[in-house]
Amino acid sequence: MTGLLAQAVTNLPNAEAAAAAPDTAWRLETSWRYAPWLTVVAVAAMAGVVAWCYAKELSPAGRGYRLLLGGLRLTTIALLLAMLSEMLLAGTRSGRPRFAVLIDNSASMGVEHTAELPGAPPRLQRANEAGATRLAMAQAALAEDAAGVLPRLAKGYDVRLYSVSDRLRPLDAAAGTEPATQGSADAGAADVISADPVAGVAVDASATGTQLGDALAALLGDATGPPQGVLLLTDGRVTRGGSLGTAAETARRVATPLYLVGVGSDRSPPDVELADLLAEDVVFVDDLASFRATLRTTAAVTEPVRVTLRLAERDATGSGAGGGGEEDRGAAPTGGPVLAEQILQPPAGGGATPVQLIHRPERPGEYRYVLTASPAEGERDTANNALRHTLQVRDQTIKVLLASGAPTYEFRYLKQLLERDSTVELASFLQEADEQYASADPSAVSRLPLRRRELDAYDAVVLIDLDPSLAPRTFWPALRWLVGERGGGLALVAGPRYLPAAYGGLSDFAALYPAELSGPGVGSATVGRGFLLKPTPLGFRSSAMQLADTADQTERAWRRLPPLYWWTRLGGLKPAAQVLATHPFATLGEGADQRPAPLIVSQFYGAGRVVLHGVDSTYRWRRQTGDVYFARYWVQLLRSLARGRLAEGGDGARLTVDRKRYEPGEAVRLRLRVATPAGGGTAAGVAVLLQPESGPQRRVALAPAAEQGGVYEATLDRLPVGAYRVLPADAASGGGGVAARFEVVAPPGEFAELAVDTPAMRAAAQRSRGRYTPLQDIDRLIDSLPAARRVPIESLPPVELWNRWWMLAGVCGCLTCEWVLRKRRAML
Repeated sequence: MTGLLAQAVTNLPNAEAAAAAPDTAWRLETSWRYAPWLTVVAVAAMAGVVAWCYAKELSPAGRGYRLLLGGLRLTTIALLLAMLSEMLLAGTRSGRPRFAVLIDNSASMGVEHTAELPGAPPRLQRANEAGATRLAMAQAALAEDAAGVLPRLAKGYDVRLYSVSDRLRPLDAAAGTEPATQGSADAGAADVISADPVAGVAVDASATGTQLGDALAALLGDATGPPQGVLLLTDGRVTRGGSLGTAAETARRVATPLYLVGVGSDRSPPDVELADLLAEDVVFVDDLASFRATLRTTAAVTEPVRVTLRLAERDATGSGAGGGGEEDRGAAPTGGPVLAEQILQPPAGGGATPVQLIHRPERPGEYRYVLTASPAEGERDTANNALRHTLQVRDQTIKVLLASGAPTYEFRYLKQLLERDSTVELASFLQEADEQYASADPSAVSRLPLRRRELDAYDAVVLIDLDPSLAPRTFWPALRWLVGERGGGLALVAGPRYLPAAYGGLSDFAALYPAELSGPGVGSATVGRGFLLKPTPLGFRSSAMQLADTADQTERAWRRLPPLYWWTRLGGLKPAAQVLATHPFATLGEGADQRPAPLIVSQFYGAGRVVLHGVDSTYRWRRQTGDVYFARYWVQLLRSLARGRLAEGGDGARLTVDRKRYEPGEAVRLRLRVATPAGGGTAAGVAVLLQPESGPQRRVALAPAAEQGGVYEATLDRLPVGAYRVLPADAASGGGGVAARFEVVAPPGEFAELAVDTPAMRAAAQRSRGRYTPLQDIDRLIDSLPAARRVPIESLPPVELWNRWWMLAGVCGCLTCEWVLRKRRAML
């Protein structure tokens, strides 16, 4: 391929080579200051006066003689007018227009060109049959033979070659030759392209991304002016910087059409990706740890995909050792048994499929789990087939306050259940109890907590149809503080007497309640035929509602539960409320707003969580099965509600970040809240340790937050890609086991999407008044390009005519000749 282009350009006909030389064009210019219509009228009037005077002349001169005299007079007037107009000649030299040819050499152009090329030229067919890459196909299209694209462009244009990946690079400079100077007198076609630099282009493996939009913007904004056209051979994928649409808008403003050639297949190659991992950070021993993710597949993936959950290799023994990021990607581990798996059939045409895997850790410690999807046949990039997650497993009891207005069956069975559970420390309160009840029952308390300090001893609170008028007024703001500030959990069980009908006047409770207390029909109870709770898709993904170890078994278990008979209307849901279960046939609203009646609703409030039940008889689930489902549901629910307290340190410290994933350059905001202002409130006394996955840790000082006592903040900038853990640096920061994790992830890579972005290229070409074509039609595209328009190079010095000596001599000569001729005929 090398040298053929140079030979083709050198053998151009002499006429075409001569066309490469600059042309000089002259035009006549004046500085006449009067209106054109006035000038025409004045010239016509003078010509008419001269003609009338000589027509009426009484002399022996004949008609021809008088016409000669009139011509001399008119010539004199014309010369005088030319002198008055300051007439001059302005010259301009024009040369060949520039035409830019860009070839994409980013990493995605290094994949095999798998598209068929019907009707393509033989040179492209041969390369495609040999399994060439996209870049090789683009090279074959540009410079394969003497009749190729570049030789034809070189006949009318000053062709400039560039490669583009993360920036624009002139190819002739890369080959060791300087670009030809535009407009030079000896700049022929052979000087424009003196070699075949296209053949030396290789995939730029060091590029940080594909920035086609920025490269085009830089080319169009060059100080020497934009080219007359741009030909870009690419797959259209932009992974960084401005888009093709932004560059097309710039090209439209500077009148430079973009001619885009799509290289590659419109169909994405086989690719399996696991993304959007959702999992708990901290759980208790024997809790069900749920790992939810999204399996994304392309249309080329048709075989079932096996998704597995296992421990990372260093955790395969179950030791719990490990560290690292909250979530990151990497190859699947080779060690560790499969803990759970799902076999999923990808949707036809590609798409997303939800994944949920469950594991029950039996020992405390720190576990590193790995979710892995089996690669598809022919998949090139498997880095996105795995996700990792770090989970803290704690072995400790949870402290629960169970309060009820009356000794209902729900209260009695739940109290007995929690008293038998060794992982729960129960305190129960019954409003309608005898005076001796608190002293006779070991778990009973005589009153509800009055202050925050007393309520802070509990991790979760369960209220069953409590009479709000008999509760201390300080209990409700303390409960709101426990949930919102301390991360505690709250379970509400509605009843026929008080909850929620009697709670409308409590503002602190209304803030915690997941629905509106003031709406119509709130608290109206319904007793009718039996029904089964119907979990929503979100409910099936909730760890509290996993009644079995697999998703299929859980769904069957919910269908086998004994029916319930009583339920109540909870009110209009708040925007942040999440419906976990609904009534199977009762609905709320009318017309288009009609929806199933919600019966179990969840809402996050501050650092904690609230779960509301619109039924009061889950104890019926014990029928014929004992505590199998009743105990599993309530213990899992209380443990999930108490997890907000697990993230805190021993003295109430809580360290958080605003997000779990960041891109390079984004600011990471740390926030440390302590129970009381630490160390006298000076910023110097509060700090955290930033521990990257690899590299030394560093100390980060925190500053007090404005108008928030006990809260300290810091912002981290320009962190490199990797996983990070943040720990309090000393006792002033709260100490304890509190920690936060986050990850700085690279933007989508070159292989995230390998299908040709035809819509984006077509839109960019249309916006810039250019044209898009697939690779096989590149020759027809070149044939349809508009004729090259020569561009001005420089302005020549003007040649002044009005003050030349021969101009004045002409005026004097005409007047003298006219006077002499008139005297010879005895004319005045």
